Amino acid sequence: MNKIPCEVIKDLFPSYIDGLTSDKTHDAIGEHIASCSDCAKSLKLMRGDTANEMLPGEDDKKEISFLKKTKRMQNIAFFSSLAAVVLCALAVLIRLFIVGTSYDGAYYMIDELSVRNGIVNIKAGTADSSANVISRMKFTEADGVLAIKANQVPVSIFCRAGKEFSYSLKQPESLKTIKIGSQIIWEENCRISPLASAVYQTKHPYVGDMSANGKTARAINAYTLLGEYENELQTSQEPYGWTLRLKNDIAPENEVLLESDMESIAYVLIAMTGNLDHVSYEYTVAGEAHSLTFDAGDATAFLGRDIKDCSGSVRILDELIGKTGL
Repeated sequence: MNKIPCEVIKDLFPSYIDGLTSDKTHDAIGEHIASCSDCAKSLKLMRGDTANEMLPGEDDKKEISFLKKTKRMQNIAFFSSLAAVVLCALAVLIRLFIVGTSYDGAYYMIDELSVRNGIVNIKAGTADSSANVISRMKFTEADGVLAIKANQVPVSIFCRAGKEFSYSLKQPESLKTIKIGSQIIWEENCRISPLASAVYQTKHPYVGDMSANGKTARAINAYTLLGEYENELQTSQEPYGWTLRLKNDIAPENEVLLESDMESIAYVLIAMTGNLDHVSYEYTVAGEAHSLTFDAGDATAFLGRDIKDCSGSVRILDELIGKTGL
C-alpha cells in the first residue's frame, strides 16, 4: 500500500476529527498517525485547538458573569419584594385581627365584672351591637376612677367574645368608679347596667332643649315602647312639663301594659332632665281619648328618695331603672 503523504493526511484531519470520513479513510488516517509522530502531534494540537474553541473566551466569561450577577440581583429583588408584601400583609392582619382599633363608642357588653382584694377582673363581650369584640384594654387609675380604653377587632380564630382582663389597683381603697370609654360599668361597689349607663350620659339641665330631650327618650327606647308620638313642651312658666301625644290608637287589651311603660318612661325623663316637673301623655284607646300625668312627686315616691338624685349618681339611676323594669 502506497504511503499517503502527510500533507494529504493533515488536510483530512478536520473531517476525521468531526467523524465525516468514510470507514476506509478513517482507518487509513489512523494507520498513518500511528506510524507518523509528526502527524500525530499535529492531530493532537488540532484537537486541542478545537476543544479550546469550545471554551468561552475572556469576553464570554465576563458576559456570563454579568448575566449571572444580573439574574442573582433579579432573584434578590423578587424575593425581597415578596418578603415585603408578606410582612405588610402580616402586619395588616395583626393590626386588624389581634391588636385592633380604638373603640370610642358608648356601649360595651361586659359579661362579668368583679372587684376583689384590689384586683379588677373583667370578662369582655362585644363592642356595641356589632360583631366586633374587645381585644385589648388599657387601664388608667386616677382620683378614684379606673378608666379603661378598649380596642376592638372582628370576631375570628384569634379573638372571640369572652376574653378576660385583669388589673391590680394601686389605690383600691379609693376606687369609686370604673369606666370603659364613656360607659360607667361599676360604681360604689355596684355593677351598672348598660341601659343605666347609656341613659345617664344623656342627663341635661333644661327641658326646653328638645335635642337633649330626644337623646334621653331614644336611650330608653321610648319610640319602641310607645310608638310614634309628637312632643309639646310647657316652658313658659314653672312647673315645666313635657307632653307626648301618641299617634297610634291603642287596643284595649294593651292599655294596662302601655300605661305601665308610660309611667316608667316618665320617671326616667324626670330623673334625667334637671327642671322637668311632670310628663303627660295624650292617647286614644279604641278611639276614646285618654290622658295621664306623672310628676316628680310620683317619681320620688316610687323610688323612695328624691328622683333628682339620679342625675348625680348612675348607681341611683340604675336602681330606678331596675325598679321600673325597663
